[in-house]
Amino acid sequence: MATGRTGPGLQLQVGVNTELRALPGLLNAMGMLAMTHDEVAEATERALAQNPVLERADGHPCPGCGRHVTSGMCSRCRGHPGVSALRDGPEQGVDPFATLEADAGLDIRADCRHALGQVLAHLTARGLLDCGPGEIAAAEGLDPGQVHEALRAIRAVGPPGIAATSVTELLAAQAGVLADAGLAPPWLPRLVREHLGDLAAGSTGVVVRAMGLTADQVLAGLDIIRDRLKPFAAFVANEAEAPAPTADVFLYRRPDGSLEVEVPASAWFGLQVADLAAGVPAASGAKEWLAGHEHAARRLLYQVDRRAGALLRITECAVAHQKAFLEHGPGHHHPLTRTAVAQEIGLHPSTVSRAVNGKRLRLPTGSVTDLSCLFGKGLAARAVLQKALTGGAASDQKLREELARNGFALARRTVNKYRRSLNQDV
Repeated sequence: MATGRTGPGLQLQVGVNTELRALPGLLNAMGMLAMTHDEVAEATERALAQNPVLERADGHPCPGCGRHVTSGMCSRCRGHPGVSALRDGPEQGVDPFATLEADAGLDIRADCRHALGQVLAHLTARGLLDCGPGEIAAAEGLDPGQVHEALRAIRAVGPPGIAATSVTELLAAQAGVLADAGLAPPWLPRLVREHLGDLAAGSTGVVVRAMGLTADQVLAGLDIIRDRLKPFAAFVANEAEAPAPTADVFLYRRPDGSLEVEVPASAWFGLQVADLAAGVPAASGAKEWLAGHEHAARRLLYQVDRRAGALLRITECAVAHQKAFLEHGPGHHHPLTRTAVAQEIGLHPSTVSRAVNGKRLRLPTGSVTDLSCLFGKGLAARAVLQKALTGGAASDQKLREELARNGFALARRTVNKYRRSLNQDV
């Protein structure tokens, strides 16, 4: 007969049974940890199609980052009006210049208002001028000062790059908006203005030497140009919008300059469990059927959130070690291993490796890179070596001495290995 007492053996058995019941969910969550953002998105779409209890909240993905929002853009991507103009643009079927004359008319000097319509007639469908300001003045019989005042008013109220005289000038204006908003490095406008041709030709070394940047910085700038800048000043009807680069982890800069890490969890994807129990008869088998689907839906949300929590802890730890690298570039990279992070946050090294492998990190500039950039031991030394090599060929011994002066004590064979990895000639 049961006495109500629980001895140590029974307590142990209860604990083991509880762990065994929880184990499948944990294993599935850890399996999802190895998935990329796109793979998680695909898994949730399949679940939404198969499970009547799982649903997505009303809304749509933010065009800037992909976060589920009820309307427009998310608060993070909506922070700067110029950036919003770069990402959104007017809706399809809407004339992008429909209100430009009226808006500019409110900003222009009264003595130049008559020139506004004549200057606007020289805008192409992409928002570029079809000739220079001097040619417009001569063709329309206007004073050059009136043309310049009309252009100033148009640019003050129009999207970034409006009334530019070339695509390069247009892209540089857009780059300036991103740089001013802290979403791109301050040297990006100069990179666009002076070196678009070099980038198109693949001459990264020329840009490195001319601008005093590292090769990694130049490539990061090229990623921003490809992903964030548009060859038109306003939306072109029926032109497909380039999708936002996908990332597994997002890094944002707070107003005080510190860095904040965010990992998409179930709320990011807009997932929720619908309450359908009210319409199901209590005496029917449908109740059990519904309970099974509800359990599966909640288990999926748990797995997505568990993955997000693990990635968040790992990235926050790595970012804390790599503040200088994220602020100043590869030359300030701190040697950091996955094992060290695992020990610091209390996870198994293999768990950290699964979490980092194949994942992508979106930086505060908007560019997307591998999450593994936060780990490794030789990145800073390679950056110093790259800079030393831009001045011309040098022996391994001289390069070794230069590295030593910068705090990197490396063997000559290691210097040679790094040199070959940078595809430099001896």
